[in-house]
Amino acid sequence: MSVARPVIETRAYPDRALTDRHAFHQLLLGLEGCVELEAGGRGVRVEPGVLAPVAAGDEHHYLAPRDNATLVLDLPVAWCEALRLEALFEGRPRRLPAALAARGVGLGARDVPALAGWLSEVLGEAAACVHEPRLRLLRLLPEIEADLARPWRVRDWANRCHLAEAAFARQFRALTGQSPHAWLVARRLRLARERMRESSASLTEIALACGFADAAHFSRVFRTRHGVSPRQWRRLHCRPVSHSSPAR
Repeated sequence: MSVARPVIETRAYPDRALTDRHAFHQLLLGLEGCVELEAGGRGVRVEPGVLAPVAAGDEHHYLAPRDNATLVLDLPVAWCEALRLEALFEGRPRRLPAALAARGVGLGARDVPALAGWLSEVLGEAAACVHEPRLRLLRLLPEIEADLARPWRVRDWANRCHLAEAAFARQFRALTGQSPHAWLVARRLRLARERMRESSASLTEIALACGFADAAHFSRVFRTRHGVSPRQWRRLHCRPVSHSSPAR
């Protein structure tokens, strides 16, 4: 995928880890919340005032654990080369002064001189230190979500991130807004709701596939979170499968 001219828009990123690669340069300027980003093997937490580059062709991974808003600039490579802006994508992320970041929010892609002038000013700013993200944790989350039936233990997660369990729990909450246990239960319940909608599997089969000890455990947790039993929820939200005889 490529772009023929600069594109500037405010985007909200999802709360799951995704991977992308594109043929244009990209700059992300944090406005609200944060986005955990890894691009070209380098990680950064894109929070308000932080400008993070993604060079064309670099595989990048991102996750936004909470509500967020990010100003995204998609910039053609040839356009950046012509304006001698390539150095923006060769250095580290930088924290912009508040006034400079605020001017970026008002940019429009059609005003090419204003956009180029702002980027040149950004390039002239000394790169300030920004926080490295919790990359081991960022990589762990999609692995957990891909195998929710596994009997995960928080201390095992902490060990894999080379952290004490208490420190891991603090970082996990900072990243997701939830404790590890609450996050895991929420993901398991979300998967269970999807399975109940999309399949005719029994509640016991769904419970085990989603990591609950048994159907009774699943029912207790589900009722606590949703106020109804899984059976009642399924009856309210899922259409019965038709078994009508074929026409003769």
